[in-house]
Parts: sequence; C-alpha cells; structure tokens
Amino acid sequence: MKHLLLVCAALCTLCAPVVCRAQWAGPEPGKGFLDRPPVYVQNEPYFPLTGLGVIMPNPGVLVPDVDFSGVSADHWIHNGHNVQPGLDLELQWIRVGALRGFRGGWAAGISVPYYRNLVLGNIGGFPATAIAEGFGNVALGAKKVVWQDKCQIQRVIVAGAVELPTGKDDAIFNQTNRATTGYYGPSQRIPLGWQPSTGTWNGLMALAYGHYYKRLSWEFLLAGKINGTGTQDVHVGDLFVTALTGTYGISKSLAGTLGLTIRAQADDDYPNSPIPVNQFPLTATTTHSTLLYLDVGVRYVVMDKAVIGIAIRTPINKPSEGMDPTTSVSYIFYPNM
Repeated sequence: MKHLLLVCAALCTLCAPVVCRAQWAGPEPGKGFLDRPPVYVQNEPYFPLTGLGVIMPNPGVLVPDVDFSGVSADHWIHNGHNVQPGLDLELQWIRVGALRGFRGGWAAGISVPYYRNLVLGNIGGFPATAIAEGFGNVALGAKKVVWQDKCQIQRVIVAGAVELPTGKDDAIFNQTNRATTGYYGPSQRIPLGWQPSTGTWNGLMALAYGHYYKRLSWEFLLAGKINGTGTQDVHVGDLFVTALTGTYGISKSLAGTLGLTIRAQADDDYPNSPIPVNQFPLTATTTHSTLLYLDVGVRYVVMDKAVIGIAIRTPINKPSEGMDPTTSVSYIFYPNM
C-alpha cells in the first residue's frame, strides 16, 4: 500500500497547478459533459471495478448503475499454442449496482451480478457442454476521499468491498467423461472460474487517483481481488488490475472514453482433482497470464434524463497461458444526475 500511495503522490505532482476561484461540489449545472465529465472504469467479469473508482456522489445522493456485458474465448494458450481448439466459453452478465454518498467524504454501495455462462464444444476432444445461470457474488463496499485539492479537481480515493458467498456455484456438465469429471470428480461440476459465483467470501480493494479539469477527466486505478477457498478446497486465482482511463466531453450530451487496462491473475488451484488440471485433457482451462486491453467507448445523454453508453474492449497482447479472449462489447445505463 505504501508504494501505491507514492505512485499516486507522484502523479499529483506531475499535474500542472490550477488556480481555483471557488470551491465546488461538482460540475457546473447545464454544462453536461463539457465540465468535468465523470470517468467510469469498465467492469471485469467477476470484478465490479466501476464502483471502486473516484466517482463520489454528494451526501444523500444515490447513484444507480446498470452494466450489460460479456466476454468469450475460443483459444486457450499453452506454450504459445491453442491447445483447446474445440472449446468455446461465453460469459454473459447483467450487473446492477448503486452508490450512495455520505458526509465526510464517504460513500457506500452494493453490486449484484447475474450470469448466463455457456460452455460449448469439447475439452481435450471430450464432449463438454453446460449452461451455468444464476446470481453471482453480491458485493458490499465503501470508499473514502483521502485527499483532494481545494478546487476538488484532483482527488485520491481508497476503497474496499466484501463479496458474499451468494449465488450459484454448482452447475454441471451435460456429459460424463474424463474431461468433465476431471475437476471435481463424479459430480461433473464445471470449473469454479466459469460458475456464476465462487460461493466464497472474497475481498476487494482499490486505490484511485482522479483529475478533473474543464472537458477532460482521467483516472488511474490500482485494484486487487483476493478470492476465498471453495468446495474441495478449490481456489480461483487472485486478481490484480491496473487501469488508466480518460473521458473527453465532445459536446454537452456526448462524451468519448479511452483507456488501457492491465489484468493479471494467478492460476486456479484444484488440490483434490482426480487428474492434474494443468495437463491433458484440461490443459490451459485453469491457468492465467497478464493481458493488456484497449478500451474505447461513448456515452450520450438522452432527453436530459438518462445516460446510455457503449464500450468496446480489445485485447492488445496474446496471453502466455490460459484463456485468449475475443473483443467484447459492454452497454451501460445510469440516470443523468
């Protein structure tokens, strides 16, 4: 944490000083995206990053948020080769959240996801199909402004959340063979990383720096997720995300976003699996590596009542191990505050 604070402090000193005429509690009314447009970091499939960023509602204000998104993969990499050419995984979700502001620079929120995950084709040549549908881990969190300048143009946020062991974590394959019984044995459960929920207590933490000036806003986020241990001592790899995202007000009602996201995750652990999950026929289905994404999006105000948006996430590099995701599209909706 000490190193993270030093990084944010260094970023603050690099920013040119701004003379402020008066303190403000938010963008000027009537200017829309032309005055300090909000920055939203795109959610990960199992990581509600949006609520952990620098967005802070005013005291007593409740800001809801809805996110429709998904990610898919038909390449699974090991030693530079696609070792699962017949496997297609699709993770699809709706995430509904809300964030409420409190006095003293505090905010608290909730995030509720619902998943419909599809496993298609085969694993290692063995037929393997499944539909895993249901609620995921519900997250309860809080965050606080730990520093901001007198004009509130720059701020640093610390955030934390706990994911509850809610939702479905016991979806099974439709077939019985060496691959489908390779993770949990005769129960034929699909991998925990493909379930709607891990069924465990998980911890989330984040540190964010935001800079708002005129029609340009940007945010730097460091976030981590520590997963608990589930059935048969299975553990989904802990996750670390770094994101740099900016929003530019093109007009009062239209804003564009551009960002880079680095995602790094440890391999999943199945200590009691009947066969090694990192070998044939399950090769690459439980391993991970570092991925770099390019995020591009737009947001538009509809009739001064709501903001709708679309974001496109494209992988820039090829992973050294594990899932090689395709380009994904996200849709967002929130009231125009």
